[in-house]
Amino acid sequence: MPIRAQVLSSALVLCSIVHTARAQDTPAANTQSNFRVVVADPAKSTDNLISVPPETSWTMSIAMTDNNAPAPRETGTLAAWIQKESAINGLQSTGLHPWRIVIEYDQFDGDGDNFNSGVFEELWAGPRKYKLSYKSNDLNQTDYATEDGLFRLGDQRWPKRGEMQVPSEIVDPFSFAATLQDVHSKGIERAFGVHTLDCVVFESGPGKISTPTQYCFEHDGATLRYTRGFGWFQTTYNDIVSFEGRSIAREVEVTDGGKPYLKLRVKAIEELPQVDAKEFEPPSDAINLQGRRLFGVLMKPVRQPFPQWQSSLRGQHFSVTIEVVVGKDGHVIGAHAVSGPSEAFKDAENTARKWTFQPYLVLGEPAEVETKIILSNN
Repeated sequence: MPIRAQVLSSALVLCSIVHTARAQDTPAANTQSNFRVVVADPAKSTDNLISVPPETSWTMSIAMTDNNAPAPRETGTLAAWIQKESAINGLQSTGLHPWRIVIEYDQFDGDGDNFNSGVFEELWAGPRKYKLSYKSNDLNQTDYATEDGLFRLGDQRWPKRGEMQVPSEIVDPFSFAATLQDVHSKGIERAFGVHTLDCVVFESGPGKISTPTQYCFEHDGATLRYTRGFGWFQTTYNDIVSFEGRSIAREVEVTDGGKPYLKLRVKAIEELPQVDAKEFEPPSDAINLQGRRLFGVLMKPVRQPFPQWQSSLRGQHFSVTIEVVVGKDGHVIGAHAVSGPSEAFKDAENTARKWTFQPYLVLGEPAEVETKIILSNN
């Protein structure tokens, strides 16, 4: 899947995690849990429905140092926590037999209208041996991962954010957590009517911007049922089944600010006792993406300094768009302002050159990326 082509190096994650006591070693039941989770008015919660209130805003704050507060208890890194949870939920952990999954998806715009529908399919036999495809009215492509590189047949553009979320929400539900920096976690219990969920919330270190990220699991269980991720995204996981000892949600809904964003349905998931090597051989007209400069991919910033605008601009409201080239090490190696007030270009370009990103990996190898960033004075 495209997410696998851009897995972020765990060596960059230096976050400490507070242990949350849950039954980590209990596999999911073979049948659906006896309640559903949805994002809706909390008053709709019933004996068999957990209604999580929609998130429509978020107030950012800077965590300050409290000299009297005890230091968070460190029991492992964020990467270790994700590895542990991924061994229970999703399909990103090691030790899996080859598998195939088919996901139908619907995408919605800001007005809640369905603007695109399609089918995602992946055949997986190893980190460098998989085949995946998107088929929709907006994207038709097939990727082949081999020891010789990543090859793409069909549309050569990279999937957009919503398309990338189609497989990641089910196959790799902790992918967003892997991008967090300088956080520690805290276990809380959230009540929804007669139900409770065991949740892990993430708190920023001193001097850092807060994050609303949280992951909620079944009470006294290990099954993931709800996440709050990037921005106003909320994800609910329903129709849970056990697959190779891991919990897989066959119905997943993502909302953005309380409005529909994605609806996913797993139409097929199966273990493959045997795989035909020919399934993973790219056709002769497939394009090898290895070693190429990439366009249109999403980069995860690590350092984002604010501009020091010249005095004549400080009372104005404006934005500057800068085209940047990010090197293989995540540092900006080129910056060129293309829109906004021309007198702000120099300050914007100088600031953009100080940004750093998590390296973008294609089958474990870093690639150069050309992308855009926007700097605003508000």
